[in-house]
Amino acid sequence: MAKQVLTDVVVALNGTAISQSVNSVELSLTSDAIETTSFGDSGFRTYKGGLKGGSVTISMHNDYASTALDGVLFPLWNTIATVTINPAGTPTGTSAPEYEFTVLVDNLTPVSGAVGDLAVQNLTWTITGEIARAES
Repeated sequence: MAKQVLTDVVVALNGTAISQSVNSVELSLTSDAIETTSFGDSGFRTYKGGLKGGSVTISMHNDYASTALDGVLFPLWNTIATVTINPAGTPTGTSAPEYEFTVLVDNLTPVSGAVGDLAVQNLTWTITGEIARAES
């Protein structure tokens, strides 16, 4: 079984590559568990999958230049933005899928840190709508 070390993950926000500022990314997919238990289930609970959703958490190094991270993020605050993630960092294929989805950019942390700290943002956004997984 092949193992993957994340070294070249490609992350884009509304088509703008932000990977050079990202040091951690987590795509979390969820679905509701809808209980379907009936008397004929011998005392065991049964479930079906319900509504799907998810979130993405991105940790980034802040950069305040107008064309850098802060200049990309701030105009997206309180809007819907498209995120693409390619964990392999290579052209999309069967061993290098790309995930694409939209998020509500409902929070930013443009200033965070103490004296001598690296300026960072650790953001979690809720996915809104479908999540696509492309292999070509």
